[in-house]
Amino acid sequence: MPASSRGARLALTLGLVLAIPAGAPAFAQLPPPSAGQPAAAAAEPPAVTLNLTQRGVPAEASAENGVLAKERALAAGRRAAWAKLLAEAGTSGPSLSDQQIDDMVSSIVIEEERPSPTRYSGRITVNFNAGRVRGALGGRVPGLAPVAAASGAPAPGVPASNWVEAVATYRSMAEWLDLVRRLKGAGQVASVDVQAIAVDAARIRLGLRGPTDTVIGDLAGLGIALVPAVGPRPGESWRVGLAGGG
Repeated sequence: MPASSRGARLALTLGLVLAIPAGAPAFAQLPPPSAGQPAAAAAEPPAVTLNLTQRGVPAEASAENGVLAKERALAAGRRAAWAKLLAEAGTSGPSLSDQQIDDMVSSIVIEEERPSPTRYSGRITVNFNAGRVRGALGGRVPGLAPVAAASGAPAPGVPASNWVEAVATYRSMAEWLDLVRRLKGAGQVASVDVQAIAVDAARIRLGLRGPTDTVIGDLAGLGIALVPAVGPRPGESWRVGLAGGG
């Protein structure tokens, strides 16, 4: 290459370098991707809100007697409420037995009922326990918060640190069974020991995971009244029953 040509190229290069302002970045920034290009990372799924209170759930069943028909109808109602919750959450959920579904239920409210000697028909409201439902659905529903973020209640495996002797009162065996189920499903209750039982009352020992004053408020949210006994006899410092019950 002639010397004059090399000199012209060198002068042009020096001119371009000197034309860059001091402090300018060494590399030019790339333009943003066009609308047709995929995003660098997929957007996070929207958070899922679980409807833990299912109302107007049908409960129907037949059996050889009215008591068994009601038990079967309530079991069918709990399963129908669970299926409705799953549908609203957009998942098929795990395959659970009637007992596993029952363990996730905090309470049942009977809206209407039509019992007969061999058949039970009605509509119920089913209230599910938030922590247990989240535990069953963990990893199946995108955007579902983990169990630890759902509640500050102690984990089910935490042992009792406080024990209360109480007399449970109820108007029927069905009400007694409902009370025991709610107590066992409460996050602050570690154990329910039945010491004696009659047709309308039972002496029980509750193992609690926290101070009694704190547990009282948590149980109230599940429809359970735990109150000091009035004029208590030995072993009757507390009374417990369904809120509004006898």
